[in-house]
Amino acid sequence: MIDSALRDQVIHRLLASSDAKISAAEVTDATSLRDDLDISSLILITLASELEGALGVEFDDEELSRIQSIGELFEAIEKSQRRSRSA
Repeated sequence: MIDSALRDQVIHRLLASSDAKISAAEVTDATSLRDDLDISSLILITLASELEGALGVEFDDEELSRIQSIGELFEAIEKSQRRSRSA
């Protein structure tokens, strides 16, 4: 499970990149990046790049293109962290 401080950091970063009128408290794993937060693929790629640098994780381009919700983004982060630890 992803650390709550990291979760909050990612959610706040997404909200800062979004024009959506939604608060961090309203964001759930089911929150859609595109429909609810109006996050474009370019913004998601930029965020993923920032996370790769900050967390030492790596996202596969194909995996990144399939991410539709906040929950899926956190699953991808966790998966990448597990890969990094086992390498």
